[in-house]
Amino acid sequence: MRTYESLRSLIAELDGDAAEIARVLAHNARAMDRIRAGADDPIDWGALGFTIHTLYGVAENYFLRISKYFENNLPADRWHRALVEKMALDIPGVRPALLKGPEQKRDVLELMKFRHRMRNLYGEDLDPAKMRVIQVTAGRFFGAFPRAHEEYRKRLEAIAEALR
Repeated sequence: MRTYESLRSLIAELDGDAAEIARVLAHNARAMDRIRAGADDPIDWGALGFTIHTLYGVAENYFLRISKYFENNLPADRWHRALVEKMALDIPGVRPALLKGPEQKRDVLELMKFRHRMRNLYGEDLDPAKMRVIQVTAGRFFGAFPRAHEEYRKRLEAIAEALR
C-alpha cells in the first residue's frame, strides 16, 4: 500500500541512486579524459566501458525501484526491456513517466544493449569506434539525468503530499 512514509522512502532511495550516478559519471569523465589525452590501450577502453556498464546498472536499479513501488509486474522473460518501456509511460493516477520522449528511451535501450554486450564479452577487446558512439549516448542521457531526477523527485513529492 502506498503511504506518505513509503513514498518518502522511495524518494530517499532514488536520491541515493542519483548520487551514485553522479559519482560514477565523474569516473566516466576521468576515463574519457585519459582517452582524449592519448591513452589507447584496451585497458583504457575497458575502464571506460566499465563506467558505462556501471552507470546503466545504477540507472536500472533506479527504474526497478520505481516499477516495484508503483506496479511490480514485469515479464520474467524480457524484464530488462519491459522496464525501460515502462519508464517511458505516463500512467495517469499511478505515476508519471520518467523518460521523456523517444530519444531518451532510445538512448536507454542502447545503453542496455551495451551493458548486455559488456556482460557477455569473452576474449575480445572493446572496439574504440563503437565505444566513442556509446560514450556520446551515455553522456547525453546521464548528462541530463540530474535534471530529470529533480523533476521526477518533485512530482513524487507532490504525490507524497497528497497522501499525507
